[in-house]
Amino acid sequence: MKKTALALTLAVLGSGHAQAETIVKERFGCHAQQVTERLFQLVQAGDESGFGQLLKSSLASGECKSWKSGDEVALESRTLGYACLTSKVAGGKCYWTPISAIDDK
Repeated sequence: MKKTALALTLAVLGSGHAQAETIVKERFGCHAQQVTERLFQLVQAGDESGFGQLLKSSLASGECKSWKSGDEVALESRTLGYACLTSKVAGGKCYWTPISAIDDK
């Protein structure tokens, strides 16, 4: 009985792995949630130039990346509007991305 309880406990603890998801809408994500939020603030403010400059420099530096529709990702963490996603293929540090990238609603 103790072995069964231990096996069940380990199975539950082991299920804490990242949840598999698929990108349904092309979006960008950034390692720092603040950068992702700042980019969306620029969009909401109508500052296309500021948005373009920040996104271009962030993509070039590797701070941000573009997700393509169909990319397989793992959900590492989630807040109200954002998910931190890692590539199922490449792994690595997660990128804060709008939930709309994985939510087809």
